[in-house]
Amino acid sequence: MRLPQLETTRLYRRIAELLETRIDQGLFPVGTFLPSERELAEQLGVSRTSVREALIALEVTGRVDVRQGHGVEVLAGKQRSVRQSSDLDIGPIQILEARRVIEPRIAELAAANHRKENLDAMRAAMALQASAASATAENYREGDREFHLEIARASGNPAYQVVVDKLWEYRTKPLFERFERLLVGPDRPRDTATEHEAIYAAIEAADTAAAGRAMKQHLDAVLSAFIKGSAAD
Repeated sequence: MRLPQLETTRLYRRIAELLETRIDQGLFPVGTFLPSERELAEQLGVSRTSVREALIALEVTGRVDVRQGHGVEVLAGKQRSVRQSSDLDIGPIQILEARRVIEPRIAELAAANHRKENLDAMRAAMALQASAASATAENYREGDREFHLEIARASGNPAYQVVVDKLWEYRTKPLFERFERLLVGPDRPRDTATEHEAIYAAIEAADTAAAGRAMKQHLDAVLSAFIKGSAAD
């Protein structure tokens, strides 16, 4: 007789489920505001980053409204339960943490193994992203995605392209999109363009160390924007 497999539950999701239960129990009535992000983190003994992910997960399922500068309001009625939502499997922070480990190495390999067509495709992706009116426009997202995918193609190992492509799928999920809308500041498109230029220049110059370093600095900056941005305080 075999024992059932246990599901690994992300911390932010456990926090969201706990808050959802307390909302259902009436501890946080409709129309009231949840404790601040800082207070929740202190009460639960977790990081503010995990609380932030949990609050945005609750908003994605329609349980709360995250109002910048005001707080997190409990909404009337139920839309989707956090417990049942398949859109919340992996949080944005976890995706970015994985990318900052993997993609610097991919950039190093791209610097060593790229071909001219790879450089041309990277340039085209950068131009597509630059043509976007805002960071939420479809061509901005597609240009960003194609830039990073082309670097994976240039690495010479097709397995890296599969990994990067899969990680980028999560950027289209509601939780990730809402995270970006709330936490990415107005300077991010300009900063991203500058950071992509540095990555491209290092790859074009076949400077493996500089390519890895530039990619890590880029992903560190994006992750920092997510962690430092305030969704509830």
